[in-house]
Amino acid sequence: MGIFDSIKNAFGNKAEEERDVTVSPSQMLRDAGLDPGGLKFGFGTGSITVSGEIADESARQKILDVLAKAPGITTVQDNLVVAAPVEPEAVPADDIVSAAPEVAEATVAEPAAASDEDTYTVQSGDTLWKISQEAYGDGSKYMKIFEANTGILKNPDQIYPGQKLVIPKEDD
Repeated sequence: MGIFDSIKNAFGNKAEEERDVTVSPSQMLRDAGLDPGGLKFGFGTGSITVSGEIADESARQKILDVLAKAPGITTVQDNLVVAAPVEPEAVPADDIVSAAPEVAEATVAEPAAASDEDTYTVQSGDTLWKISQEAYGDGSKYMKIFEANTGILKNPDQIYPGQKLVIPKEDD
């Protein structure tokens, strides 16, 4: 600030103060459709460090891509750990035999619903984004699949091989 600016400010002609429009890394991730829960951030000059446990490799890449685009960030230090998939508990053979008739009945009842929606069995390496891309030609519609499967999914970034997902028909 020069001497003339000081004089101007002393007589009430203060320029409007600039507002701080800094967006937190957590908010940037939320805006990109990612859940920042469980992540920790550290900051340095022109750098950001991100650590925590994430569901899969595609989530890691999305997080790193979003943070790399932050204003003033030239380096993103990746300390993320990909969580091991949760294996379903072993079911005793007696339970499997007794459950078989119920499964057969449910299968008979499902064809009527099949005309309204498809199903997909999650494969290793799948993400809702990838499944949405294949089903609708647009990965950003992944929340439509998540919302149709809230009975088995608690987080759109956590799906596991073997899960059977309902894929709603795309609305025109």
